[in-house]
Amino acid sequence: MSAAPRVLVIGYGNPLRRDDGVGPRAAAAVASWQLPGVVAREVYQLVPELADDLSRVEWALFVDASLDTSEVHACEAAPSPAPACLDHTSDPARLLALTAAVYGRRPRAWLLTVPAADFGFGEALSPASEDGLRSALAWARAWLEERGVPVGDGDGRPSRELKWLMNR
Repeated sequence: MSAAPRVLVIGYGNPLRRDDGVGPRAAAAVASWQLPGVVAREVYQLVPELADDLSRVEWALFVDASLDTSEVHACEAAPSPAPACLDHTSDPARLLALTAAVYGRRPRAWLLTVPAADFGFGEALSPASEDGLRSALAWARAWLEERGVPVGDGDGRPSRELKWLMNR
């Protein structure tokens, strides 16, 4: 990670399973903004190794696909009250609990879920996830600005980078 990041964005999912790849695409878009103090990670799964990165930031944003929603949904993520176990996959609540248990601190975190309709094989997003990705990135811009990150003019139109990400 770069020197003294304040915010960590973790987009997780499998980009080869269509809409499941919306989290990594969101993280790639945030990374393309090259914002000071912001690090974005594209990962397949939330693994225990991410606890070290989480322990070093004030804020975290997790982005994932969800079959359980028809619109982008954001909520604050709290550590799981159950002890964190060290298996190879996790969820934000267990990863935050692990971070607190091992490092004695954790960031304040949010989970941003994006609507998903198709987890079949392929790289293209469904129309619902494409729309959700645009909404999620607009929400992430506002969220970052609230945390004092200078995001820029975000006019709401997809950037060239976002168009490329949506079509890959």
